[in-house]
Amino acid sequence: MPAFLNTATQSLYLGLPRGQNFGWGTCSHYLKTELRRLYPRTFLLEDLCTFEDRKFLDGTIFNVLKDVNFEPLYKARGIRNFGYAVFEQELNSNSIQNAKNFDCIFCGSSWNLEKLKAAGIPNCLVLLHGVDGKLFSYSEPNNRDSFVIFSGGKFEFRKAQDVVIRAVSIFQKRHKEVLFVNAWHNPWPQTMVSMANSRWISCEFRGTHITEILKNILAENGVDLQRTIVLGEVPNDRMREVYQSTDIGLFPNRCEGATNLVLMEYMACGRPAIATYATGQRDVLTEESAFLLRENQPLQMEQDGKLIADWVEPSLEEILAHLEFAFTHRDVVRQKGLAASQQIKRFTWEAAARTVLAQL
Repeated sequence: MPAFLNTATQSLYLGLPRGQNFGWGTCSHYLKTELRRLYPRTFLLEDLCTFEDRKFLDGTIFNVLKDVNFEPLYKARGIRNFGYAVFEQELNSNSIQNAKNFDCIFCGSSWNLEKLKAAGIPNCLVLLHGVDGKLFSYSEPNNRDSFVIFSGGKFEFRKAQDVVIRAVSIFQKRHKEVLFVNAWHNPWPQTMVSMANSRWISCEFRGTHITEILKNILAENGVDLQRTIVLGEVPNDRMREVYQSTDIGLFPNRCEGATNLVLMEYMACGRPAIATYATGQRDVLTEESAFLLRENQPLQMEQDGKLIADWVEPSLEEILAHLEFAFTHRDVVRQKGLAASQQIKRFTWEAAARTVLAQL
């Protein structure tokens, strides 16, 4: 039994969002489960108050911060107050001021931590996501003539599926064996309009539902739909079989505030990724376990004359070079996939929970 459990008398209250099949929902589910298992005096704010209740609770509150302004999900306060922030936009004066309301701010990646420190916020720690090792684990790749590319994450400019579309359209024309599987369902379709920023694709939203819209965008930009599977919403516990049916993942994401849970799950299944070595993804990528995209250019976006996002733009040429190498070196793909599955084993939800409990 950990030492802190022997003397623990205070309560821990969790302000975490509910839901499933999206990053925050999955993260919340596992953190709730592990914290309650390790620390019996853990309670859920959703059972005690509404989002707007300004209750004072005798204990420590661990509260998700909803946006870059660091507004807490629940307005309840405790003796001590922890915030949990995952952000992709630049911090602002509200972020800095509201950070003073917390004894500790946990953040989703080393990149987030660098941003917090640069803004003069000292009371912060990295809290990395975990992977369910029972659900996502290694399996031997299939021996087949086809070469299957996977891309996951909600469809939006930040996730860089526009670059994926351009790369796949070119690569399918080069190789008739190339198949493409994507899981781009977006629970917040209003964010899809951010793809208007793309210089890589034409993006007209034609159709009555997201799958139809995505198929039209793919076809319009030269992806062969006869060699493509567009998945709808897939329960998280069914994604393993999707990952295992593919050969390589493509994650040229422009920015990730955390480590990219889909990328981590994919790697855990023994499938390597071609992935941007920048922002939050740096915390889980190595040369041994992935094909790293290093030739990234700065991508800074402004609004009303102020910098709001400091991301990167991946290199299409570097992506295509990695795809070509992987296509012709299946042995290296297998080696990196095995290394990926071993590496991801150290990222557990129990470790994440213990990171929180160590601050009590």
